Amino acid sequence: MAYLIIDGKEYQARTDFKFERAANEKYNEADAEGNKQGGLITIYSNLLEYDVLYLSAFWDCALAHLKADKPSLDSIDNAITDHIEEHSDADQLFKDAFSKLDQSGFFKKKVKKFWKNADMVKSLLTTDQEMKSYDQMLEDMKEARKELTL
Repeated sequence: MAYLIIDGKEYQARTDFKFERAANEKYNEADAEGNKQGGLITIYSNLLEYDVLYLSAFWDCALAHLKADKPSLDSIDNAITDHIEEHSDADQLFKDAFSKLDQSGFFKKKVKKFWKNADMVKSLLTTDQEMKSYDQMLEDMKEARKELTL
């Protein structure tokens, strides 16, 4: 269960329509080829990279369902900082956030498509060096997924 204590109050992450709308509005970044893949995939793939900025992005979207009492991004950042200082790392925050997305029934098809597309990219590569480099990157991503979903 993904939760975060912000200003002394415990908030539970919610991944639903409002999460995806907020993610697309705020975090839909272009990839190396200039294609936008959607905010959800941007957050998902950056959590795989253990990018702390995307913990904030995750929580910003996971609390999008709250109306007037939604914590600010600064409050979310401060809560993440407090957690890291208290626990000396962010491992559990990453595991909770990533697992919430990876195992979400709401995003199940998109996550499955992400991994299918990741596997298909290899067929587009032309040189052995590209294939070898991509194999290593894909293996690293799959290993990170295992670590984050244990």
